[in-house]
Amino acid sequence: MKKEQGNSNLGPLQQAVLDYIFEHPGCTVREVLDALNAASGQNYAYTTIQTVCDALHSKKLLARRRVKLAFHYSARETRGSMIAQGISDLLTRFKSEPAPVASSLVDALEADAPEQLEALIAELRQRGKL
Repeated sequence: MKKEQGNSNLGPLQQAVLDYIFEHPGCTVREVLDALNAASGQNYAYTTIQTVCDALHSKKLLARRRVKLAFHYSARETRGSMIAQGISDLLTRFKSEPAPVASSLVDALEADAPEQLEALIAELRQRGKL
């Protein structure tokens, strides 16, 4: 059975680790551990964060490279790319067309962040998509 790639099935700690690594590419387990413990007030064990990083690597969400005795972790894709893949997976799972979803996103941008909508339209025009 093929392992599903993507982050739709992540637990809260896995998501927190992935979020930290998005912001700090090339970090070590120790750096993730220290940051999460400081930010959350939790007292995670080193082995807990190490296991989470290994699981995210197994799910193909993280890349890692060994430097001396420690792995340094980075996300394999950008956050935006992972979000796009998650939306695509949901559309496929529910056999839905993308147009209604795109329309809802445009409506939300228009209401909450019209400047972002204008920037998006300008980018799409520049790329020849409009």
